[in-house]
Amino acid sequence: MIQPIEDRGQELPVPEAKTIGLVDTEAQFNAINHALNDAGYPDSKIRALHGRDGVEMLERLRDVAFFGDWERAVADQCIHELKRGHYAFSVAVGDRDEAIRVSDIAEPYGGHSFNYFGKWVNEQLTK
Repeated sequence: MIQPIEDRGQELPVPEAKTIGLVDTEAQFNAINHALNDAGYPDSKIRALHGRDGVEMLERLRDVAFFGDWERAVADQCIHELKRGHYAFSVAVGDRDEAIRVSDIAEPYGGHSFNYFGKWVNEQLTK
């Protein structure tokens, strides 16, 4: 199972070609992780943030110059959720259709607030 990334001062990569979602509990995240694995997404394509480590890394990322208001709002939402003890996770995807597939797999297990970060477009997929 995926463990949340520990903050060692590293920079999070730009979330291009990723679907980012939120989930409230560790049990829900583990269920999503398992469902994604069963659907063909290996752990190497899935990342998770949780707690103070996740907040610190997202605060550094949100200040990257290329981020616009929408991207900052997504980062701020993730920071808010992490401060409440929830989890943020990303899945590497090839395109928007795959991003929707990931959200469809995760939603029954409590996943919500999915956003797709593509090469040329970023989009809110679910609320």
